[in-house]
Amino acid sequence: MHAPDQFDGTFDVPFRHRIIFERDALGTGSALAQTVASAEETPTRLLVVLDAGLVQAHRALPSTVEDWCTRQGDAITLVSAPLVVTGSEAAKDGMQPVVEPVIEAIRRGGICRRSAVLAIGGGAMLDAVGLATALAHRGVRLIRMPTTTLAQGDAGIGVKNGVNQRGAVVGGKNLLGTFAVPDGVINDATLLQTLCDEHWRGGLAEAIKVALVKDASLLEAIECKTDALLGRDLDAMESILRKTANLHLRHIVDGGDPFESNLARPLDFGHWAAHELENRSAWRIGHGEAVAIGLCIDLHLGEAMGITTSGCALAIQSQLQQLGFLQQSTCGVKPADLLSGLEHFRQHLGGQLTIAMIQTPGHAVDVHEIDPTAALTAVQRVFDALPAE
Repeated sequence: MHAPDQFDGTFDVPFRHRIIFERDALGTGSALAQTVASAEETPTRLLVVLDAGLVQAHRALPSTVEDWCTRQGDAITLVSAPLVVTGSEAAKDGMQPVVEPVIEAIRRGGICRRSAVLAIGGGAMLDAVGLATALAHRGVRLIRMPTTTLAQGDAGIGVKNGVNQRGAVVGGKNLLGTFAVPDGVINDATLLQTLCDEHWRGGLAEAIKVALVKDASLLEAIECKTDALLGRDLDAMESILRKTANLHLRHIVDGGDPFESNLARPLDFGHWAAHELENRSAWRIGHGEAVAIGLCIDLHLGEAMGITTSGCALAIQSQLQQLGFLQQSTCGVKPADLLSGLEHFRQHLGGQLTIAMIQTPGHAVDVHEIDPTAALTAVQRVFDALPAE
């Protein structure tokens, strides 16, 4: 018997991940035009996809986009009127709401790898459009313009794209997805001004998460700006989002695992419970609120396991409450319902459970075993602090 022939080779592919903060990007700003026009194709063929919820808040946005493209002269060719697609979590209900219409628009518009797609909207819509652009032609250029605090500080920054398994209540979140680096992320704070209070504060839960994992000074910055943030001060919010986005970027670029091949997921701290809570509540609990609850659960669990510094959980819980979180009931979800989130997380990681736990703010460690009884006690403790049904 002959030994098998084997030919191996390794190669590296450099990626550039650009995040730009600039106000009035579709007006006086220059970063968007420069990013779109950086393609090899001249003029750059551009497809614009808009979040329906955003268009409802900014009725003139489609015409604003068309006017902006016209002002670019010969540098950019808009292939069609902006495509308006479903926003919020409904955008991720399988392939039909967003992925399929965007792929069809790419085909009809003659968008190729030297063209570009500009997606303007919230994190869920950006996730779905990102999956569509990653699939079409095996990958076309995507430029994201996030329009919520969650997206500008977290969801729009990463290299993950995905949708949920259509119709799945449990275990189907982000089941279909890819890793693909966007060609650029343009964060325009002026687009945050029409957000409702829930979506305005939503990104602060992810800011506190990344602060707990990466940089305790961000916790202090949020505390110092609490009154301004509650007063919807745009400068204060933008300053927090800049720090949050940069911490996320540095984790992706410098963390050694941009496509999550390893078991560790430090930026998923608090998310095993958060994702389960979102699913179990049929999305009546938004991502920001779910993350806030998940953070508190893991901090209380960490204290019970002797990992997290005593008193940290209540301190962060108080900070979240001051920012307006933890003011919603669990929408009928019971504490025991969340424990299946640990199993779903284990499956997602490929078989071995790995949960980030906080020792002190800014310092995280991984654990691989969680006592279900301790986890249930932590969940119950946080649920007891929430409003009754």
